[in-house]
Amino acid sequence: MRTALLKLFRQSPFDGLLKHAEYIRESGPIFRLAIIAYLDESDEEFERHHNQVTIIENQGDMVKRNIRGHLPRGILMPVDKFQLLWYLREQDKILDSVQDALHWLSYRKTHIPDEMVDDLLLMVEKVNEVLKSMYPLVSSAASYFLNFSEEQRNTVKEAIHQIREYEFQSDQVERKLLSDLLSYPFENATSAFHLTRLIEYLGDVSNHAENAGDMMRAMIAR
Repeated sequence: MRTALLKLFRQSPFDGLLKHAEYIRESGPIFRLAIIAYLDESDEEFERHHNQVTIIENQGDMVKRNIRGHLPRGILMPVDKFQLLWYLREQDKILDSVQDALHWLSYRKTHIPDEMVDDLLLMVEKVNEVLKSMYPLVSSAASYFLNFSEEQRNTVKEAIHQIREYEFQSDQVERKLLSDLLSYPFENATSAFHLTRLIEYLGDVSNHAENAGDMMRAMIAR
């Protein structure tokens, strides 16, 4: 009986969440290279990185489906099943938003005004920080749910706080970029719309990361 119970507990969904978070972290540097290639008008280079991110997103989807498919009703978990699935949904949307941003860019070649390039790259860096921050969050949470130590719980809370800080910084850059874009004298409205939606997709990455952090905070609440 004891062996059967231990077997149930060993089927931790956090193993899958950690693998998914690794794909998120892996997408960051490639995403950055794709944006730089787009700015440099290196079409082949952009498509190469775009395809790499698409492959990573597909791998992440496979992990997501595997997690969902291995949560039978009788499984013993230290967290609420609904909260876990909601967390997974938000974590997966982080990777979706990275892919969506590159898909959106690929639809049109739009010149980005020189005076906005630095802020755009700054926002990409903020997004990269968010993408890197998901793995430490899941790793610390996995450790916490093994021993429920207060020290480890504080580590999870610190990781959540860091994600919120990155989201705040990203939001500040996003607001400035949107303001500059909407006041810039583009030759046609399509360019303005294309770039505005790109910035919104970048903002979605950080927003979903913050949502995931909030759900993790609920999962570790006592």
